[in-house]
Amino acid sequence: MSNRKLKVLPENLINKIAAGEVVERPASVVKELVENSIDAGAKKITVEIKKAGKILIRVSDDGAGMNKEELALSLERHSTSKISQLDDLFAINTLGFRGEALPSIASISRINIFSHKKGENSGAKIVLEGGKQVIFEDFGCPQGTTVEVKDLFYNTPARKKFLKAEQTELFHITSFFTNIILSHPEIAFKLVAEGKIILASTGSGDLKDCLVSVFGAHIASNFIPIGLDGVAGYVSKPSVSRMDKKYQSFFVNGRYVKNFLLSRALQDALVNVIPKGRYPMAVMFIEVDPKNVDVNVHPTKREVKFANQGEVLARIKAAVEKIAGKSERAFASNEWSPAAAEVWQREIAEPAFDFKLGQEPPDETLPYIPLYQVDNTYIIAVGQKEFILIDQHAAHERILFDRLQIARAKKETFSQKLLIPENINLSKADSAVLEANLNYLNALGFEIEPFGKDTFALRSVPAVLAGAVAQEVIQDIISEYAAMGKSGSVAEREDRILKMLACKGAIKAGQKLSAEEMRTLIKDLFSSKQPHTCPHGRPTLIKYGIDDLEKMFKRRGF
Repeated sequence: MSNRKLKVLPENLINKIAAGEVVERPASVVKELVENSIDAGAKKITVEIKKAGKILIRVSDDGAGMNKEELALSLERHSTSKISQLDDLFAINTLGFRGEALPSIASISRINIFSHKKGENSGAKIVLEGGKQVIFEDFGCPQGTTVEVKDLFYNTPARKKFLKAEQTELFHITSFFTNIILSHPEIAFKLVAEGKIILASTGSGDLKDCLVSVFGAHIASNFIPIGLDGVAGYVSKPSVSRMDKKYQSFFVNGRYVKNFLLSRALQDALVNVIPKGRYPMAVMFIEVDPKNVDVNVHPTKREVKFANQGEVLARIKAAVEKIAGKSERAFASNEWSPAAAEVWQREIAEPAFDFKLGQEPPDETLPYIPLYQVDNTYIIAVGQKEFILIDQHAAHERILFDRLQIARAKKETFSQKLLIPENINLSKADSAVLEANLNYLNALGFEIEPFGKDTFALRSVPAVLAGAVAQEVIQDIISEYAAMGKSGSVAEREDRILKMLACKGAIKAGQKLSAEEMRTLIKDLFSSKQPHTCPHGRPTLIKYGIDDLEKMFKRRGF
C-alpha cells in the first residue's frame, strides 16, 4: 500500500473532476443547459454560440426562473428539484436530475446567470470565475433564465487542447439540437452561431413541422408515420435511405438515447425493402414504464438499459413491419419471367460454348468469355483451363475508381448536364457542410450552386454518375464529409469521395446485363492494374482452376 497520506480533495478540484464526467465538449454544456430550461417549463429556448461554443454559449429561456435564494442554491453540487428519495431514481421523468451540471460547468469557465422567477418583483444575477463567486446581486431581467458560459476550459488547458476543429464541435452541437427539436415539438427552439440562425423550430406541437425544420420540406415529405403499441414517430421511404445510421433518432419516454439494438430492430423490420448497406431515416418514440428503464447508466444519460428488452424490440419491429408490409410491393424488384430468362440464357450461352476448352477464345483481347449471369449479380466466365465468378458491382466500381483517379491526376473533368436541373433541399446542418465543400465538388464534375435558403441547384454531375439518384448521392457525400471532419490528408479525403462516386455510379447487384455489357465489363476490369479487388478491398472475382476443381471433386489421390 502507498505511504502517501490520505486527504480530502478541495471543493474546486472535486468540481473539476465532476466536470470531466459531465462536460466533454461545448455540446455537453449546451445539452445540460437546454435540458434544465426544458425541465423549468420553458416554451421558448434560444442558444447563441461563438467559435463553436469555445468562446461563448448563451442559453436563454422563458421558463419558471429562480429567485435569489434558489439561484445561489443551483450552484451547489447535488442540488436538484427532480428527486428527493432513492425510489425516485427508478422512475425518472425529467431530463436533468443529478444536480451536477451548473457547478461542474462553473468550475471550468466564466459563467453569468440571470434569472427572474414568476411572481417576483425583480430578478437576480450571479457571476463566477472558475467556480468562485465574483458578483451576486439583485438584477432586472425578463422572466426566465439566461446562462452565459464564457471561455470554456480556460483554467484546464489540458482539456482545452483536446477540443476538435470548430466545424467538428459545431456538428456535435447541431446534432444535439436536432434531437432536442424532434423530441419537443411543443417548444420553439433557435440555434444561432456567429449571429446566423442554424436551426429553428416553430413550437407548434406538430412533429411533422419539426421534421421540416430539421430535414427540409423535401425530405420531410418522404417520411411515413408509424404508431402501434406505445411506439410512434416517422420512418423514411426506402428512396431516401442513407449510408449510415446518423439520421436515426430514438427517444425513450421523451429522452434521446443510444442503443444499437433499437436500430437493429428497425433494420430487421425493413430487411425486404431497404437495400443492403443502406439505412432508413427514423424518428421514433418508445413509451416504457419508467420503472422498467434505467437512464442512470452513464453520466450523460444517453445510454439506457431495459428490464424487458425483448418486449421493447418486438414492439418496434411490429410497428415498422406494419408500414413495411403496405409498401413492400412498390419497392420490390421486378418479378422473374421464366420465358424471358430462357431466351436470354440461350442468347448468352450458345455463342459462348462455340469453342473448345484448351483453344484460344474467339476474341483474343478478352481473357474470359461470359457464360451466364447468376441472380443478375454474379457473372460466370470461362477461360482456357479455368473459370471465374465476377461480382459485377465490385468489378465496375474498380473500373470507375481507376478512371476517376486518372482524371484527377490530369485535372480533367467529365460532366454530364442534367436535362432539368434538380433542386436539393437540405437541413441547415447539412447545408453548411455542403457549402463548405462546394469548390471541391465542382472540381470533380458537379455543378452545384446555392439556390435560396438551404436549397442548392444541381445542374451537372460527374459522367460516372449518369443514372444515379442525385439527391441520394449528394446526401451521402455530405455524410462522408461530416464523418471525416478535418481528419486525414487532402489526398486521403479525396480518395474517400472518389470511392463513393465510383460506388454510386457502378452497376448494381440485381441489374441485368447483356452479353456485350458483360464482355465490356470483363475487358475493362482486366485493363486495370488492380483487377482483383474493388477500391474498398473486397474481391472483384474468384478464380477456379483445374487443380481447384480436382480438389473439390476429390479426384486427387484416387
